[in-house]
Amino acid sequence: MRLLKALTLLLAASSVIALIIASRATPRPLTAISAVQPAMNFGYVRIEGVVTAYPTLSEQDKFLSFRVWDASGELRVTAYRAVVERLLAERRVPLPGDRVSVEGTLRVRDDEPSLILNAAEGLSIETPPAAAIRLAELNTMSLGERVQTAGQVRRVRNVSDRLRIISIRDGDAVAEVVSALNLSAFITTPPLSVGQWICVTGAVGEYRGAKQVLSSHVDILQGDRMPTADYFRPIAELDDRLLSRWVGVEGVVSDLRPFKQGMRVDVTDASGASIAVVMFDSVWQHLPFSTTLSVGDRVRVEGELAKYRGRIELLPELPADVGLAGVSRASR
Repeated sequence: MRLLKALTLLLAASSVIALIIASRATPRPLTAISAVQPAMNFGYVRIEGVVTAYPTLSEQDKFLSFRVWDASGELRVTAYRAVVERLLAERRVPLPGDRVSVEGTLRVRDDEPSLILNAAEGLSIETPPAAAIRLAELNTMSLGERVQTAGQVRRVRNVSDRLRIISIRDGDAVAEVVSALNLSAFITTPPLSVGQWICVTGAVGEYRGAKQVLSSHVDILQGDRMPTADYFRPIAELDDRLLSRWVGVEGVVSDLRPFKQGMRVDVTDASGASIAVVMFDSVWQHLPFSTTLSVGDRVRVEGELAKYRGRIELLPELPADVGLAGVSRASR
């Protein structure tokens, strides 16, 4: 009798274990984020979508949080302690642009759904290839889409101890690149200087209506990797139709005329056409060759085309916009 009871208990326990294993092995039905209701609180579900922002990660507190968007809505996913330790050991932390599948327990508070990742196995990450685009195409890309683009560094600033903003330009196109300083183990960003050209890989984000790149990798460009400066034009082509556009010219210095706030430099190209390049002190005084520049020197200048007293002028914005011809843009 005792043997029969023991066998019965063993069989029952085995059945329960088998059911648990089977339930974990069976893929959960996919749940749309918009379908999550308060009645589903504490339910175990699977969601899929794109990570839309940098995760919040504290290695010290063993805490990870990231947001997932699936075209129907957005939901925050959190993980704690042992799960975070496992993900860090496996270097599986989702970055913007990653496609993820997440299984976990729903929490719905004040109609705000979130999901707790109960086990590291409940998270799978796929990093789609990045689309190579010119910076001018950034505004046509979808949020969360991975892109690779290039631009010249115009400004670098830390807005907090966690975020760095890099302003870049490629001709008329300007954008901001965001880099997460607290995720240096997963994001590559070398030290940068104004004037350098960089290639940025990351996901499309948005701030106050302007598209930006949430970077996962940044390279400094040199030599053959430099993009073509297709905004350089013959001076004779510069007219009112191009006012406020970013253009570049190359030619010989034909005159230098100081004024109260800086220097006017006339540049003449091979066609014989000339343009006045207006360099305010913020540009002129920081040129390494300002004290030696003379008539006959060849220069390359980029800037915004403007008009003053009926005459078209070129206004460089930074010292990096002015260089001696024959000196590469990467080394200015």
